[in-house]
Amino acid sequence: MMMRGPRSHREAGFTLIEILAGLVLASLILVSLNMAMSAVGKGTERARRSLGEQSEIGSAVDIFGRDVARIAKIRRSAPPGDFAGYVFDGSPDVIIYPLREAEALDAPGLYLIRLSVTRRGEQSILLRERAPLPAGNDDALPRWRDPVVLLSGPYDIAFAYRAQRSGLRDWSNSWNATETMPEQIRLTVGNNATGRLRVPGFVQSLTIDSEVDCAGNREERCGTAGEKGATQ
Repeated sequence: MMMRGPRSHREAGFTLIEILAGLVLASLILVSLNMAMSAVGKGTERARRSLGEQSEIGSAVDIFGRDVARIAKIRRSAPPGDFAGYVFDGSPDVIIYPLREAEALDAPGLYLIRLSVTRRGEQSILLRERAPLPAGNDDALPRWRDPVVLLSGPYDIAFAYRAQRSGLRDWSNSWNATETMPEQIRLTVGNNATGRLRVPGFVQSLTIDSEVDCAGNREERCGTAGEKGATQ
């Protein structure tokens, strides 16, 4: 019977150095995979958050545009024969304007709408509120209700106004020309951290060409006084 000689050290198994090298290589592979998965996860979260923010901004811009396009042209209360301007106020942070709300609502009619920007640290809130348009008393303080947050986040939100046909071709941060209405209103939404616009400045034109004839429509919420205008 033939006897086998003793097995060599290499035939007996892996050396300690080889085992350690294998463990180090496996650890490097696992670390690389973990980093790659983490990067993919962060990228996915950023994309999801960005899409959510863009959707929210788009919805706010859409509501702003539809509101501005339907602004009513109504005179402020004044003695017969006088003209006190139109019911409209605009600043960088607040717009107040009359609007005929949809008939599908429980209480359709003319309302004052207020779009306001409130800043809390790095966060800004764009809020829409409304109140029935007071009849014949423009100086009464509205009781704002039905608040709806249109946009909330680390944004720099501002309004601007101009009326090119009236000679006011440059954008203004406020609207004090009570003898005329603005022809266009711009909404800008910027990033507080970078100062860059989140979306291109959105410009909406007012489509009003004539005044609301409140007496002819017999609307109690109408604030028109003085001469009657043509029915819108």
